Amino acid sequence: MNLPVLRSGHPGTFIHVEGDQSPSGICSLAVTDSGRCYICAARDFFDALKAVRLILEARDVQVLCNGSREDVWPSAKSRRRDSGLVAYVCKPGQVATEEVQIFEDATDTSHVSVSTQEAYAKRWLASVAAR
Repeated sequence: MNLPVLRSGHPGTFIHVEGDQSPSGICSLAVTDSGRCYICAARDFFDALKAVRLILEARDVQVLCNGSREDVWPSAKSRRRDSGLVAYVCKPGQVATEEVQIFEDATDTSHVSVSTQEAYAKRWLASVAAR
């Protein structure tokens, strides 16, 4: 699949992503960007995508898919059931119910760094627990 990216803040380019899951359940992504190939493996596809994003962030490339939105995070159940391919839109103080595919194009929404997304997820979890 090809995913749109921002390169140094400019839209209009793509990276090529191929995913695979081993018999033992390890999920891997091979990403080709500007002639370079990066391979990341993790317990699920969401974590593999985060690892790829960290590499690309260092090159000032941001992936424009649901998995890189600030307000998207997988549940433990979706990680087991769907290998992290499905995540939820998380709104402060609300239990998440809206599912999204993490590799679906999301060019019309805001995207953030991995660390900003993780910080939002922590705040969201705390807001739900406080209810």
